[in-house]
Amino acid sequence: MKVRRRDVTYAEKTSADAVICQKLKARRDIGEMVDPQNRNSPLAVYLASPGEINIDRYINCMIREGVEVVAPRWNGKTYDLAKLKGLDEKNLRRGPMGIREACDADFVEPKEVYAWIIPGLAFTREGKRLGYGGGWYDRLLASAPKDAVKIGVAYLFQIVDDIPAEPHDITLTGIIEG
Repeated sequence: MKVRRRDVTYAEKTSADAVICQKLKARRDIGEMVDPQNRNSPLAVYLASPGEINIDRYINCMIREGVEVVAPRWNGKTYDLAKLKGLDEKNLRRGPMGIREACDADFVEPKEVYAWIIPGLAFTREGKRLGYGGGWYDRLLASAPKDAVKIGVAYLFQIVDDIPAEPHDITLTGIIEG
C-alpha cells in the first residue's frame, strides 16, 4: 500500500485532496459534533505526511469557522492532542517522526473529542483500519467517547475487502475516499 501511495501522481493527489476536503465539509455528522452552536466538540485531525491525503484546506476552513481543531503532538512517550492555532510556520514544527505538529499549544483529552479524521494505510467499508504499526490512533481512540464520529480518509485503492484486526483495534464509523 505504501508503494501504491508513492506512485500516485501529483495531479491525482491534488484532485483526491480537494475531493476529500469537500466531502469532509459536507459531512453532517462531523458538522453536528463540532458546531460551536451545538455540541462544540473539538475536531481531531491529522497533519499529513507526504504520502497521505492532505486535508489542510479543510483544517483551515474549520479554524476560520471557529471550530477548535486538535492534532497529535509527540510528548516524548506517546501522542497527545494539541490545539492548532494555524497551519503556518509560526504555529507548526516538525516532530521527531518528521510529522508537522503544533509548536506551543494547549492540550485536549481524547474523551472530549466527538469528531475524528484519521489517516491509515488501508481500510474496509465496514470501518476496519490498518495503520502504520505503532497503535497511536488506537490508543487515542480508546479514550474517545463511544458515540464519537471516527472518519478515515483514503484513496479509492486503499479500500480493500478485508484487513487483519486485533482486539484493541478501533472500528471507524465511516470512510471517505477521493
